[in-house]
Amino acid sequence: MKSILILLIAFAPFASIAQTWVDSLEQYAMQRYLPASKYTWSWQHAAFLNTMVKRYHQTEADRKTPYLNYVTKAIHRTMAGANGKSPNAVASGLGLAFLLERTGEERYRERCDQVFEQYMDIRRTPGGAVSHLMWGTELWDDTVFMVGQFLIAMYKATGDEKYLTELGLQMRTHREKLRDETTGLWVHGWDANHKDGLPYFCGQMGWPDDSTRRSAEIWGRGNGWIFVTLSDALETIPREHPLWSEFAGYLKEMTLNLPKLQDQATGHWFQLPVRNTDPDNFIESSCTAMFAYGIISALKLGIIEGATFERSVDMAYRGLRQHSIRPVGKGHLTATNVCIGTCIGDKDYYLNRGVQEGRSFGLAMFIQFGMRYEIEKGLR
Repeated sequence: MKSILILLIAFAPFASIAQTWVDSLEQYAMQRYLPASKYTWSWQHAAFLNTMVKRYHQTEADRKTPYLNYVTKAIHRTMAGANGKSPNAVASGLGLAFLLERTGEERYRERCDQVFEQYMDIRRTPGGAVSHLMWGTELWDDTVFMVGQFLIAMYKATGDEKYLTELGLQMRTHREKLRDETTGLWVHGWDANHKDGLPYFCGQMGWPDDSTRRSAEIWGRGNGWIFVTLSDALETIPREHPLWSEFAGYLKEMTLNLPKLQDQATGHWFQLPVRNTDPDNFIESSCTAMFAYGIISALKLGIIEGATFERSVDMAYRGLRQHSIRPVGKGHLTATNVCIGTCIGDKDYYLNRGVQEGRSFGLAMFIQFGMRYEIEKGLR
């Protein structure tokens, strides 16, 4: 009954525009939560910009203009400050690369080259993995998305193999340090042996294990960033390219255990996915959208198959609709159960993080998954 009511509220004022609850989320995000006039050069907003680029490519030719206008306005108002000095800063570069792909204009090429050159100067491990921090060497699973989406977009814009080579290096070196062999998922971070007295960036002091230098916990949204990036890479890289089979293997190993970790009552995955029986754990919607997005890609690409995975995706779509959206204002919907920004810590640190409504990355991933699901299922 709740889901029917939400759908009716969503449809009423936008009968000629909105088809599903996902459309109403998109309209709210574009018109009220993060219009292009409020865009900033930040990773949070870059996640939504990534969604606008994908919606441009998904949409019929006569309906692309709003997405193109959004990306153009967002990039033009921030282009003067465009930089690639940290992984989080690199993320918005995907919008520059998209405009370069569409127009070929030199002004976008110059800025893209600048972002890439600055990115290549970021602190790295001896193996070449880019540090999430500027003043210490830490690897976070978040980084894979922040730099990966820009590298994918630059390959699409230029066809230059150097961007795929760099993407492969980052995915491989991060996986080597962060992969959990039991589940195939990744722990949140690795530290290169922090020196006493050097502050940890926004997380708990002393989170790395003394011997492995890894964090102990597998965080939902952190893994979600990897799922989305692997999926997008596999749909961009030619199948005959050596990276395709490598990335397909990574996506498969991460996907295989997801159905049994999913909450059967809500269709969600948890803040700490592998602790799905912990009474203090809670459902988290942004990772749910990203995990389901990755499963759809793996199914479509033939990397996995079977009714178990199909059911898992269906449960996630229904679960997000029933448990993680609510009406806001007149005719709009927003996302709920979105964990706030999160650094690295122990179990209690993650389980005491708050949840909020909206968030640009939460809305972004709801839209990406929801639109993709509806297209693949023939609902649009």
